[in-house]
Amino acid sequence: MAAEEANKVEVQPGCPAEPPPSTEVENKATPVPEEKPTNDAMVENYMSESEKPCEEKTAEGSKHRDDVLARVATEKKDAFIKAWEESERSKIENRAQKKLAAIGAWENSKRAELEAELKKIEEKLEKKKAQYTEKMKNKIALIHKTAEEKRAITEAKRGEGVLKAEELAAKCRATGSAPKKLTRWFSS
Repeated sequence: MAAEEANKVEVQPGCPAEPPPSTEVENKATPVPEEKPTNDAMVENYMSESEKPCEEKTAEGSKHRDDVLARVATEKKDAFIKAWEESERSKIENRAQKKLAAIGAWENSKRAELEAELKKIEEKLEKKKAQYTEKMKNKIALIHKTAEEKRAITEAKRGEGVLKAEELAAKCRATGSAPKKLTRWFSS
């Protein structure tokens, strides 16, 4: 009987706390896109494991336990690395957003500064334009005045010349002689 007891393997009524070896360790060697299981898939996976008959404890149990602990440590390390990576990404994104906002603010301030300078220059040019326009209008008025004066002088000289010619014609009629200037033209 003692020999029979030694050959018997004890089967515990409940499942052991250690999960069976998974094929994830083998899958990690080949790059496969990581698919996160949904809640339904996790529940189904848990149910299928709990329905299996409990594994027998053997000498390989400690090796299995070491593999599981190594896998847990690796998963923990991977989770830590992933959390660190996400943290660094968010820091970098925040830093970049802050810099982009600062650049945008700088651009807006420089643009506003230049627009104010442009407006100031435009006002200055408008003022100069108004001054030059006024000067040109004054020059035009002066030219018009000078032209009017010259017209008036010319009209006065014409009037004087006409009066002189009429007087000379009247004198020539009275004396019966021909005008002297006219005789020069015809007497050659």
